[in-house]
Amino acid sequence: MITKITRNPEKFDSFELYTKLCARNAFDINDSSSIDKVIDTLKKALKENHKNLNLVFGKRVESMFGIVAASLGKCSLIKQEDGGEAYCNDDISIPDYRVVLKEDNSSFLVEVKNYHREPFESKFSFTKRYFQSLIKYSELVNCPIKFAIYYSKTNLWVLLEPSDFTENKSRYVIDLPSAMMRNEMVALGDEWISTKPPLEICIVSDSSKPATYDDATGQSNFTIKNVFCYCAGNLVNGDKENELLNLFAMYGTWAETEVLPVVADNRLIGIKYKFEPGGEYSENGFDPLGQLSSMISSAYKLATEDNGTVVAVETIREAKSFSIVIPEDYKSKELPLWRFRVEPNKG
Repeated sequence: MITKITRNPEKFDSFELYTKLCARNAFDINDSSSIDKVIDTLKKALKENHKNLNLVFGKRVESMFGIVAASLGKCSLIKQEDGGEAYCNDDISIPDYRVVLKEDNSSFLVEVKNYHREPFESKFSFTKRYFQSLIKYSELVNCPIKFAIYYSKTNLWVLLEPSDFTENKSRYVIDLPSAMMRNEMVALGDEWISTKPPLEICIVSDSSKPATYDDATGQSNFTIKNVFCYCAGNLVNGDKENELLNLFAMYGTWAETEVLPVVADNRLIGIKYKFEPGGEYSENGFDPLGQLSSMISSAYKLATEDNGTVVAVETIREAKSFSIVIPEDYKSKELPLWRFRVEPNKG
């Protein structure tokens, strides 16, 4: 698992920003009053940007992609591409990331976009000028470009090539079904995961210590002694299986359908949580939990939100803390998994 390279933004980024703003406003960098002037300029800009929700959500999704790509485990390098100065006579736009894959050391650029509209009612689109300016940059640096689109309404990532889009007057467009069919997230290590329902997590109280439950308020007070996990009614014993089951319960698509306190003689014995897919269970014996990229995104959103409100666009946590690692040779009767690596259909 790759780790984030340590930087010192307070020292280097702050001075770089200071010198740029001094140059733009003809401030003397050696004049101490220039510091206050730059801070005033920053305050004004930050107050305006703080209210720009499109910017906030867009930057969070951009940061999220870096974590998702790193957590999926197929990359040897993920680097921000659009930082620093650039000089060019052509009309170019610089993509967000450069990605290098472990398997063959191949690399490509990635432009990340957040799509918050209803995905089945409208198509994602780029203006022709912006789309072509990104293509022009990729041609100049001799590196192919892909587009990572996050459909926030469905918590879904797709990774697309320029040829996947259709030219429509002054825009390049793609609908969700076509995007899913041509999705290349498998190149980063993405998988669709399924297992047998339901998943259950049973928290058992310590019988040697007080354990109370108020039926009127639902409040409980107890000390945990054991946690038992079940898949399709079968006890899960393995450490890796228990780890995965808890991650699937927390970040998968199945709903928490039951929270059942077990009480005897006014004492809380434990609490059982049940997670199930929507509707009837599948007849084939397993139901989809979702994509690994979607689960990682759910974890990232929780890490950058407080009661549903975005409070950060990035986190200092390492990518490995978001990763859902399933060994390549994973086999288990206790927590059976169906792992689908969906290849793109380019037609």
